[in-house]
Amino acid sequence: MIDRGAPPLRLMSATERRRYLFGYWRVLVPALVVLGLLFAMTAPLLTPVPVFPQLGLLGIFVWATFQPGLMPPWVAFLLGLVADLLFAQPLGVNATLFATTAGFVRVFESRYGHHAHDFDWGMASLVVTVAAFLGAQLMALAGRPVPLPPLAWQVVTSIIAYPLVVWLCAYVQRRAFGPGTAR
Repeated sequence: MIDRGAPPLRLMSATERRRYLFGYWRVLVPALVVLGLLFAMTAPLLTPVPVFPQLGLLGIFVWATFQPGLMPPWVAFLLGLVADLLFAQPLGVNATLFATTAGFVRVFESRYGHHAHDFDWGMASLVVTVAAFLGAQLMALAGRPVPLPPLAWQVVTSIIAYPLVVWLCAYVQRRAFGPGTAR
């Protein structure tokens, strides 16, 4: 006789249980890729101008486009908190920007569906530009204003870096989820 109130794990064999539990590693893939991109942003550059692209934000945008179910706004918010701690920014600046970006992409994708790479690049450019200026406003609100020239350089390098981030995320997606899942 089967106990109807038992959790499903009790009804599974040991092999089924392992397969079930280890099957959830794929849920972590987008978050781990964005974490890797955030850590890559901490690499030292030998330039007089801070020109490192906003790789974390681009990663959020791309994963929310490729796999919206695996990059919900609450995961983007948590990754933004990590970015705030990693870059010593006021807590909540990147968290707000990342969650807003993921939410915007989800709404936009559900409304307009699939589109060409160039259109996505244009949308990413718009999102990065708006996020940079909103981030500057949030930093100024927190008492740490950001000058405009480094911000403009970061926007330009982020727009240029978009195809590289798309390639990386598509490569990881094909490796983790199989060849038929990338758009």
